Amino acid sequence: MTEWTNKGLTRHFFIVAAVAFCWFLGDSYRPVQAEAESIVVDMSVYGQLEYGDFFQQAEAIASDEIRRQFSQNPDRSDVQVVVVGDRNGEIVPILTTAVSRTQWQETPRVIVWSQYYHTSYALLQRYQEQPTEIVAKTPVRATIGTQPPSSQIDQALDEGRLSGAEAQDYLDELD
Repeated sequence: MTEWTNKGLTRHFFIVAAVAFCWFLGDSYRPVQAEAESIVVDMSVYGQLEYGDFFQQAEAIASDEIRRQFSQNPDRSDVQVVVVGDRNGEIVPILTTAVSRTQWQETPRVIVWSQYYHTSYALLQRYQEQPTEIVAKTPVRATIGTQPPSSQIDQALDEGRLSGAEAQDYLDELD
C-alpha cells in the first residue's frame, strides 16, 4: 500500500509542478510587441527629374520623417518609413527605410538603412519620353471642298483613289 501511495504522491507532485510551471509561464511570459507600423510619406513627382536627384529627394523626405518620429515619440524604439512617388495618382514605392533609434543615432544616413526600388524611377518618368500623339487629322475631303468638282475628281485620280473609269463616270455626271 505504501508503494501505491508513494507512486500516487509522486504523480500528484509532478502534476502540481507542471500546473505551477504552466501558470508561471502563462502569467509572466508576455511576447514583446514590435512596433511594426509603417509610415507612408508621399513624394509628388512633377516634370522630368534626373535619376540621382529623384532618389536624393526621396532620401531627404525619409530622413526628415525619421527625425520627426524620434523627436515626437521619445518612447519609440524603431521606425519604418516608406516613401512613395505620386505622379497624377499613380503611386509607386521609391524606398523603404527601417531603423532603430540607436542605429539612427550612430549613423543618421538614410542610404545605410534603406531598400531602394530602382524601377520606380522608370515608372514615374515614362510619360516624359513618349512623343505627343496626333489624335485626329483634318479629313482630306474638308480641304478638297474649296476646289471645283472637276479638280477634285482629277486630284482623286492622281492620288489613286479613283480609277480612270470611275473618274470618267463622275465627270459625265457633272456635265
